[in-house]
Amino acid sequence: MAPRWTARRRSKVALVCAGGGVTGAVWEIGALRALEELLDRSVLDLDLYVGVSGGAFVSALLAAGVSPRQIYDEAVAGHPRRRVFPPLVRLGLGDVLARSRRAPAVLFRALADALPGGEGSISDAALSLFELLPAGLLDSSGVRESLAEILRRRGVADDFAALPRALRVVAVDLDRGEAVAFGEKGRRGVPVSRAVQASTALPGLYRPVRIRGRDYVDGGVKKTAHVNLAIHEGARLVLCINPMVPLRNEGARRPLPGPLSGRGVAYVLDQALRIMLYGRMQYGLERYRAEHPEVDILVLQPEPADLRMFRYNILRYGARRVVAELGYRATLQAFRRRRQAYARLLARHGIALRDPRRVPDSPAGLEPLAVRSPVARALEASLQRLESALGPRR
Repeated sequence: MAPRWTARRRSKVALVCAGGGVTGAVWEIGALRALEELLDRSVLDLDLYVGVSGGAFVSALLAAGVSPRQIYDEAVAGHPRRRVFPPLVRLGLGDVLARSRRAPAVLFRALADALPGGEGSISDAALSLFELLPAGLLDSSGVRESLAEILRRRGVADDFAALPRALRVVAVDLDRGEAVAFGEKGRRGVPVSRAVQASTALPGLYRPVRIRGRDYVDGGVKKTAHVNLAIHEGARLVLCINPMVPLRNEGARRPLPGPLSGRGVAYVLDQALRIMLYGRMQYGLERYRAEHPEVDILVLQPEPADLRMFRYNILRYGARRVVAELGYRATLQAFRRRRQAYARLLARHGIALRDPRRVPDSPAGLEPLAVRSPVARALEASLQRLESALGPRR
């Protein structure tokens, strides 16, 4: 079908995938699947891919030539026991054992603080016990192993220079407090899978990843999306997918019957994290748009009043089918609502927009959630009622 606005020229286009854990990455896959239907230019045919945290895994797959349809079919619609995303719960026993050697000295100091006449207090004694905790409770080596295996199966070397498209994976140097973009000139000697492992090392949960003698943690610690990296590399159109937005729980159509504080500490902490990440990103976008008026930035993200995206823990792999469908539909609805504005914006950069009204409401090859079998729908409803009765599954 002929688009209403035809593309005039081709600009350098970058895709930036922000973090958000497993559910965030799966939401991004759904959004990318929608973009494949909406744009006349393949998501694999962009000039630069930037990935942060969970988005680094997705960006690496795209830069390696794995299409959104392939990722969707294997990670979401495929066999329920076939995992594209790596196993996340792998205990970091090595760190735990190493820390246990310090237990006698730490316990002695804690006891000295707690005893009457000591220089400390009970609270000092309790805080000193934190020294026994490892740098991370879990081991993220499964991230590296899974991505390396995917690249191997596709015949792509685990090397930034071997990728079909330019990729930047952002991690944070823990001791310097600086963001590092692996894949840039001078930082291409690191295996792609190792860089992605570093970018996804959420502090406290996963231990830092050591690369050439330095420790790295999650790239989202410094900035939420690192859109500036794409701008500095000459992108004139930046497509940014951000799955982490705070829940808007107010007004006549508020998604929850009461305040978030009534749902417990898990909801409070999750909302606080989302507020911080989203607010930081909005501030950055305003500055980038003011400083670089020649650059168009198109952000795709969940609706803030969508409780379905908020209710799933960011590491919950079992919700991938629902979350991916949410990403697909949210992206499609955004293009339907802003069809003319988005068509004009994309045309400025050589990309034509297909009519969003003719794009399927559900991803091709995936049965819509609304028409599942009665048994499946009844089972899902029962599980949701049980989950609500037991409290939020965080």
